[in-house]
Amino acid sequence: MALDKAPGNANLYRLNRDHNIEHVLSGVTTSNGLAWDRERALMYYIDTKTKKVQAYDYDDGSGAIANPRTAVTIADGAGSPDGMTIDQEGMLWIALFRGWRVIRVNPATGERLAEIAVPASQVTSCTFGGSSLDELYITTARTGLSEEALKEQPHAGGIFRVQPGVSGMPSYTFYG
Repeated sequence: MALDKAPGNANLYRLNRDHNIEHVLSGVTTSNGLAWDRERALMYYIDTKTKKVQAYDYDDGSGAIANPRTAVTIADGAGSPDGMTIDQEGMLWIALFRGWRVIRVNPATGERLAEIAVPASQVTSCTFGGSSLDELYITTARTGLSEEALKEQPHAGGIFRVQPGVSGMPSYTFYG
């Protein structure tokens, strides 16, 4: 997010293995979720303001992205896409800020496959964990919530753990 918070005034950068920083995208408002498919041939990216998950062809050797296209569009009133992860089946799990949930979506079709309701409106991110990567950890925020809202959602700001019935992908290691 740009310091002035102006829409489209931020950028996405990549830290290369040689520790050089490289510009990747312009016109960004709020960078959030990033995920790669199992083959590391596709990168998924959320700029929250757009309410979309973009898919890019990804070159694992250079880190270059190309051929942007919309993989998922979040409907008005459903919340805003924030953090994201991917499971072993290649499906995206997207946290919906002000949406009270995490959704599982097929990025090839945009079809919503499942959702997990969360007892907090500001769902910020999710990631797989546990010894078999079969637990989904969900983070939430309480920043900006009124006293009344906090009474309605006393667990806002908490971390939740669920077993969604699928396993996630291992985290990526930076080799720089």
